[in-house]
Amino acid sequence: MVNDIKTVNPINQLVKFADDMTLEVPGMKTEIHPKPKWTVYKHGLKITRMSLNMEKTYEMIVRRNIPTLLPDPFPFIKRRTWLKILGITLQDLPSKWDLHFDEMLKKASARMYIMRVCKYYGFPIKQLDMLFNTLIMPIITYGIELWGGAYFNKYISQIDKFINRAHRNGYISGKLNIKEISIKRDKKLWDKVIHNKDNALQELLPDKLNRHLRPRGHEFELPL
Repeated sequence: MVNDIKTVNPINQLVKFADDMTLEVPGMKTEIHPKPKWTVYKHGLKITRMSLNMEKTYEMIVRRNIPTLLPDPFPFIKRRTWLKILGITLQDLPSKWDLHFDEMLKKASARMYIMRVCKYYGFPIKQLDMLFNTLIMPIITYGIELWGGAYFNKYISQIDKFINRAHRNGYISGKLNIKEISIKRDKKLWDKVIHNKDNALQELLPDKLNRHLRPRGHEFELPL
């Protein structure tokens, strides 16, 4: 069932994660509600004999931070202001990461108890560094390519304060800069996308330049 379900309109995106699916429908001024697209999508599931759990089906309208008249919700689908997809909490305002950061820092703080116990029993700083990088940093850096561009003073600075506090308490030997980590992870992802033709993000890249210019970091036409 890799390619057995397709969207009617190519501008719509259907993303499948194991047994979960996400239907992305861009809003149009001429469209009041994406109900026709949902009807076609539901009909496609019937054809492929796939069941749809309405208790776990939600709708979220992504919008800008301006007063917007939202369409009426589906009578049989719950509307939310946030959705958790692959462990990352997305909110209806793309610039808001309050829920994700609250949960992330809560998990990281809970694991700091392990660091405190290990330090109490005399673990050397080298082993504490390894524990911190193994138990806590994966929680912090997960999905950083997505939320790494969030407001620094409101969100990213919370992580810096958390890491600085761990260093001040003697749990790690040196301070870590989350912005530097974010830049490295972004570059690593970018290299994977442009050098791997089978990468799923390849289709999101702009067209390549048809003229020769001075050496640049990429060969794509930047959107105006």
